[in-house]
This record gives sequence, structure tokens and C-alpha cells, in this order.
Amino acid sequence: MSLLRRLIFEAGRRAAQNPEVRRTAARVAGEVYGKVAPRVENAGRHVLESARETSAEGRLTDDPIGFARRFRDRLLPPEDDRQR
Repeated sequence: MSLLRRLIFEAGRRAAQNPEVRRTAARVAGEVYGKVAPRVENAGRHVLESARETSAEGRLTDDPIGFARRFRDRLLPPEDDRQR
């Protein structure tokens, strides 16, 4: 193991043993989760809704490539048609 890698692991190990660092990390993680969780849930709903709408237009087994394109276009509207 390289010297730098050993130093990084040792610093991480010592930080994990420090109660103050652990409290701060837990607080920061809670704040980040509170901000991110609604966005992740909204994105999940958007993916599910897009999949349902795409499957209503046609079956995956009939035209897999077309289905994937429709799903992609519904999920991520094209910003610039020249890129595709």
C-alpha cells in the first residue's frame, strides 16, 4: 500500500473515532437528506409516469428500439436534435 493511501486511511479511521466529527457528519447528512429526498422522490415519480405513458403508446416487445427512443424522449426532452 502506498504511503499516501496509508495516510488517507489512517486519517479517516481517526476521524471516525472522534465523537465530535461523527456528530457533525450526522448533522450534515441529515441536512443533505432533508434537501435531497423530495427531489429524488419526484424524479422517481417522473420516471414511473414516463414509463407508463410510453407503454400506453406501444408494447416493448413489439418494437424495443422504438420503445426505448420514445421513453428517452419522454423522460429527457431533446435539447438539440442535432446531438442525436
